[in-house]
Amino acid sequence: PAEEREESGRVYVRWPELQPGDTVEVAIRTWTAGPVGGRGESPYYFMDYAGAPATRELLYNEVIVESPKDKPIYVDVVAGAAEKKEEKDENGLHSVRLIWTKPIVLREEPLSPPLSELLPVLVGSTFRDWAAFRAWYGEAVRGFTEPDEEVMRLAKDLTKGKVTREDKVKALFNFVADRIRYVNYVSSEAWLPNRPQQLLARREGDCDDKAILLITLLRAVGIEAREVLVQTRETAQPSVLRAKGAAIPLFDHGIAFLPGPNGGTYLDATGPQSRLGPIPAMDARGSALRMDEGPAEIVTLPASSPADHGSLAKWKVALREDGSATIVGDETHVGDGAYWLRTQISQEDSRHEYVETNLLSPWVPNVSADKKIDFEGELAGGKARVSYKASSLGLLRPDGDELVLALSTSAPMTTQLAPLVERKLPVWLPSYLAPSEQRREMQITAPAGWEWSFLPENAKVDGGRFGRAELKVTKSASGEVKVERLVTLDTSIISPADYPAWRAFLLDVDRVTRRTLRLRKKGSK
Repeated sequence: PAEEREESGRVYVRWPELQPGDTVEVAIRTWTAGPVGGRGESPYYFMDYAGAPATRELLYNEVIVESPKDKPIYVDVVAGAAEKKEEKDENGLHSVRLIWTKPIVLREEPLSPPLSELLPVLVGSTFRDWAAFRAWYGEAVRGFTEPDEEVMRLAKDLTKGKVTREDKVKALFNFVADRIRYVNYVSSEAWLPNRPQQLLARREGDCDDKAILLITLLRAVGIEAREVLVQTRETAQPSVLRAKGAAIPLFDHGIAFLPGPNGGTYLDATGPQSRLGPIPAMDARGSALRMDEGPAEIVTLPASSPADHGSLAKWKVALREDGSATIVGDETHVGDGAYWLRTQISQEDSRHEYVETNLLSPWVPNVSADKKIDFEGELAGGKARVSYKASSLGLLRPDGDELVLALSTSAPMTTQLAPLVERKLPVWLPSYLAPSEQRREMQITAPAGWEWSFLPENAKVDGGRFGRAELKVTKSASGEVKVERLVTLDTSIISPADYPAWRAFLLDVDRVTRRTLRLRKKGSK
């Protein structure tokens, strides 16, 4: 190789003179720089894929794992088995050797899951199972969530005048979300979170730091809560977490769990604009390990519903003969939609650009929003609302003697989410798409001297567990047209067997929602 470098623990090697048909052999040896598995020391685990995409074909794979007999590394293979496996004890070491002479090669497809969900994966860990990991972690963070005098005093001040349990939880949650800045800094104990006292001194911390602080504040007012380690849908390698022979702590998030009715409540105060309400979409349907007295096992977080994440946009549209239009908009967002709205436009100076770029431009060409934008970010259930006015120089397009108004964005859903006619790999939709529900209501006034020459028929498609879509167009006695548009996506994982039905559903959604209204001059044929 002509070049080698290391960045963030990853080694990069370059062969600039490779020719088609050449084969490269790579031998890698890794070991820990210090002891593992003790209090405050990082857990040790690793993964190795016994296969590869077709663009980086793997011809042969061999792995040897050695560890002291009294401190073993537990090994398992997820979703398959090695063609050859050898185990032996020699010179005080336990050795495991696994060989694949014909590793799986996959054709790459868009929106596919991680390779861990498609290929055999060798995993190794110093923890045999989740009971062993939870025992280690529990000992490592022992005492972290015991409130001291400072925490007791702060919790008392934050809940002053709050009578109900719900009001106390809300006050403490909002403090952690808004007053503790999100900063991902490593604690002095490597893999472990920072203590609440450190967060209060610095007024910053990352997700598990903030979860620990919230739990400590809740305990200070007599409300029991527990930490939850989460593998979100952004990381999404659940097969690795569910390995039977080794516990691989591949978590990227930490939140709090509040025991209670209907299975309790998960509290994610990570973001500066998080609020009590639906569980964030990246958490929903994710995999997690609860740090409580229950079974030490990986669980799936609540699924969330499409109505928990999305928006209802109401527009009043006044069209003009030259193709321009004015728009008066009022939008209510919920769940992740509300979170991003609060994050982006809580500050007045940031509202104009966000509204114009993200809320208007995908739907309206040549659009310009007024500077004055009203925002309410603290509605019940974590909802948020924004109101604005805008104008477009080209909302209508001419077609002969008629004017045409499109009722959709430019890119069809099928093109975005099912571009292949056939596929062999599952589809995994990102968390911002499913579950979600997008509603849009438009009250449209025709230009003076013009009338509606064509209105599409009302139509709907019921995709069952995939979701649904509907377009309803009605005309009032005064000539105004009201358009109601709904698109709901629910299922986030589509198997290859279900893909034809999924693609047919999206084609139906495009057929229903990608419609137009047409105008002609009054009295014309």
